[in-house]
Amino acid sequence: DIMFLQDATGGQQPYIDTARNGITQICNTLLSGGKVAPEDLRFGLIAFRDHPPQELSFIVQEFPFTSDFGSFASNLASLTAEGGGDEPDSQTDALSAACNADWKDEATKVVVLITDSPPHGIGEDGDGFPQGCPLQIDPLRVATRMGRAGITLYVIACEPTLSQYYKVRSFLYAAASDAESGQLSPLPTLIAGSALEAVDSEIYVAKHQAEVRSMANDQKMNVNEISLRLHGNFVAAGMQHSTLVVDNVYEQRTQGEQNVYIWFNAENLDEAKNNIQEVKYR
Repeated sequence: DIMFLQDATGGQQPYIDTARNGITQICNTLLSGGKVAPEDLRFGLIAFRDHPPQELSFIVQEFPFTSDFGSFASNLASLTAEGGGDEPDSQTDALSAACNADWKDEATKVVVLITDSPPHGIGEDGDGFPQGCPLQIDPLRVATRMGRAGITLYVIACEPTLSQYYKVRSFLYAAASDAESGQLSPLPTLIAGSALEAVDSEIYVAKHQAEVRSMANDQKMNVNEISLRLHGNFVAAGMQHSTLVVDNVYEQRTQGEQNVYIWFNAENLDEAKNNIQEVKYR
């Protein structure tokens, strides 16, 4: 099950069109490896804009999961990128809706968030809702719920907008997701790669979780020791794992890394944003 969370505010039309035009490539990539059966592959879509009075059209617009790829492409085609009001948008509401979607219990669950702006309440200038989502949904709490539900979140950060115009922007997304990227790789490749990585990870977890528990509980091994033991076993057995690798388009700064750490370990927005500091770039 793959759920797209698509920013439908002004400037996002190229990304909407690319995702729509690349749906066949995404499907073929996922099916070609034989790890996903055609009847098991489903796509869902949640478009988002913002809350009134910033945006009057909709906060989120939900399209349920479907195995009809033509129908899914039509849903994408129905979206137009416009409006949005202030700069932050309703990503938090979209994440919450995704968490509550009709996921199959046995499915590998993947959410792909595509956006060029931050959510409300993280400390950006010009935020119409500086205290956060008007419905009092906290994005960090939602990310925790998603993790507990076995939902893997990937964020495709649309650059250079996100980095050029926001202070704390992508550090939140880096902490909340398993992968973050700019636009150096084709969008369909990023989406398919994210899904394949999640599928392989779930296969390995299901196959080796008893072994890992034994190492931790019976042999009292720490995380590093367990990782090294598993890696050695995998290499010896010639096992392979699909991994999404993208170019890092971000200039590394110590404070930026510290911000990611703060977002990752905070339980809620208030706890995090009181400790976040702006990163200065040349």
